[in-house]
Amino acid sequence: MSEQLHEPPCPLPDARAWVESSGFWYHNIYLGNGVYTMGDGTPQHHEMVWQRFEQSLPQSFAGRSVLDVGTNAGYFALQAKLRGAQRVVGTEVEPRFLGQAEQIRKIWNVDIDYRLADAHDVARLNESFDLVVFAGILYHLKHPLFVLEALGSICTDAILLETEFIPDDPRNCLVVRQGKPAALQPTHKGAMKFIETTELNGDSTNWWVPDAECVRGMLRTAGFVHISRPVVLHETRLLLVASRKQNSILDLDAFGR
Repeated sequence: MSEQLHEPPCPLPDARAWVESSGFWYHNIYLGNGVYTMGDGTPQHHEMVWQRFEQSLPQSFAGRSVLDVGTNAGYFALQAKLRGAQRVVGTEVEPRFLGQAEQIRKIWNVDIDYRLADAHDVARLNESFDLVVFAGILYHLKHPLFVLEALGSICTDAILLETEFIPDDPRNCLVVRQGKPAALQPTHKGAMKFIETTELNGDSTNWWVPDAECVRGMLRTAGFVHISRPVVLHETRLLLVASRKQNSILDLDAFGR
């Protein structure tokens, strides 16, 4: 974790007690004096995601603005700020996670603008961003394409996307009407599975699981037409980096090498 390179400037004297009193943690963040939000600091999934994203990132975000959608406890927002971003905004729909993020912001003494907001309402932020972090969010959305198009309208450059997905498999097949004239024919990609109630991991907040080509198609539809090669973690997690322009601040070719 890059935040481990130095101690935070404003550590809590009772950080362990605060961690234990703050409920469940999705993000592992260093709080100083050897205290982490999740146990002993063993790398977690979101840290592996960021390590992969770093392959495409510039050394500095100086002068750049970053939006972290579904910021949770603020891990990705903090990484962006520690990388020198001029402005970082994090949106989160759960007040308890936003409370975690706000306290961590104070511990690290960084300027991050956290907002209590649903991902479906990002267009209401009324500002543009160079970079969007969109990790672990897509499959939780009732209307994922709507949100991606909204992000495309406020993002001037690139998006870092990570999501649950349907792995490529020759057994995946749908018979649908395609072509002109339209006729029933098999297709092995470009699909999205609807998740009803608690089908996936017993979690009622999951709604859609796309395959990789479906994700790429939605990104292109949202204006992110330059798309990296895919990276897969843990068999069912897809990472892509995509940009609206060819001269992106990100190195799309370096991603996934």
